[in-house]
Amino acid sequence: MAELIVTRTVHIMAHRSAVWAALTQPELISEWFGDTATLDLRVGGTGVMGWSDWGDFRVVVEEVDEPNVFAFRWGREPGEDPVVGASTVARFTLTDRDGGTELTVVETGWEEAGGDVESLMKGNDQGWLEELGELQAFLEKQDSA
Repeated sequence: MAELIVTRTVHIMAHRSAVWAALTQPELISEWFGDTATLDLRVGGTGVMGWSDWGDFRVVVEEVDEPNVFAFRWGREPGEDPVVGASTVARFTLTDRDGGTELTVVETGWEEAGGDVESLMKGNDQGWLEELGELQAFLEKQDSA
């Protein structure tokens, strides 16, 4: 059986502090990741990432190591509490690279996520490709302004 991990890496021509801010500040999160965001940035803090066409996904912060690592657990379905068995963990790692920032997201917990895991993983893999592309475009536009 294949390893149950979704991973994506993108190189962003922006300082790591700008990438960190875009990952962790609600007013910036909503510029690239969904339409609305709330976040209490501390381990155990909660938040909501909202999409007008998908709904509101609850999150719980799992790890904060500014400006290196940020992770949250989020519900598999809109409105669900992000508990083990109905959620996955998205962990972002930021590294200085080639005049910008290398950002890697690794999403784990699929073996406990329930439902059609293969379909869910494919959806999130495509979702991260699109969302990280939006993050890259947002930050590189800001950096060039």
